[in-house]
Amino acid sequence: MVTLFSMKRSITAISILLFLVLVCCSTDPKIEQITADAGPPLAQKLQSASTSACSSDMVEIDGNYCPRTDELCLYWVTIDGKKTNIMTDRCGEFRQPVHCLVTPVHKHFCIDKFEFPNKEGSIPKDWMTFYDVRNFCAADNKRMCTHSEWTTSASGDEYHPYPFGNGFIRDHSCNIDQHIHGVKIMKVADPNESGAVALRNKLVPSGSMPNCISTWGVMDLAGNIDEFVVNESGKPYKSSMVGGHWAGVRNRSRPSTDAHNEYFKWWESGGRCCQDTK
Repeated sequence: MVTLFSMKRSITAISILLFLVLVCCSTDPKIEQITADAGPPLAQKLQSASTSACSSDMVEIDGNYCPRTDELCLYWVTIDGKKTNIMTDRCGEFRQPVHCLVTPVHKHFCIDKFEFPNKEGSIPKDWMTFYDVRNFCAADNKRMCTHSEWTTSASGDEYHPYPFGNGFIRDHSCNIDQHIHGVKIMKVADPNESGAVALRNKLVPSGSMPNCISTWGVMDLAGNIDEFVVNESGKPYKSSMVGGHWAGVRNRSRPSTDAHNEYFKWWESGGRCCQDTK
């Protein structure tokens, strides 16, 4: 009798244990849905909220620079956005996608989110020389951007020809293609004269055009003010200018002008800073 009673107690205990296992391991879709809606575990949330390798006024760039791509313009447009058979340097639309024709170069650095003085809502500083930009950056414990770094920030890993909108169509996401009226530009020689003030009034506050942003989150890379960068070839000068200005020069991710030396300054010239990652 003792043996039979013990066996019954064992069977009962096993049954209870099996029931508890089935309840705990239930795959009820409602339970799964609640779990999914709860989001990632706390450890994962904390990891995603880890501090950036850059200061709060900069954007971290961790991507690839392509020295040579197969960019192809499908048609050209005028300053007013109308199609034309004349090569105007204003490409209406680029072929998609753009491919890198050589081995990409990895880049990891920080770049100012806005043009100098890198403050949202401020008007970018004009009449800056290459050395002005270098000195202002140094005073903020930063440095000048190289041409390849600037291009990486503008084009992203998909090598967008334009650092705004969808990256392939020239629209007015940025302060570009404005007409110049009533100012004889070639006679403007001083930042305080009326002509220079009129040209400065064409600038818009940094960050005021929300679609003028690259895939990395860098604002106003095209238009507004032309930005000095380091010309890595050093020829003919160690300075280059990228991004173009509000009158519609270049305004793309890759082209630059190397025609201005380090002492050049005018209504169009400004810059932004870079920094090594922490």
